[in-house]
Amino acid sequence: MEVQEIFYIVLAFCVLWVTVFTCWGIYQVATMVKRANDVLLEVRHQIERVERAINGVKTKFDAGTMHLGSIVDLVSKYTKK
Repeated sequence: MEVQEIFYIVLAFCVLWVTVFTCWGIYQVATMVKRANDVLLEVRHQIERVERAINGVKTKFDAGTMHLGSIVDLVSKYTKK
């Protein structure tokens, strides 16, 4: 074997390992991006749940204040007489 043939064999082996490492790196990056996407979807879901809960409390509070206003009007009518 000549030196040039050995050089080409070593070069092919190095290119193979660089290719394997690049594929592994791309896989790791894709996995991290998928995990980040899953976390963002879960955060979005939790924010929607909190928003619905706050809107429910606001609705109950608004209904309660309307009833309280009616009660205050009735009490003020009876106390003026």
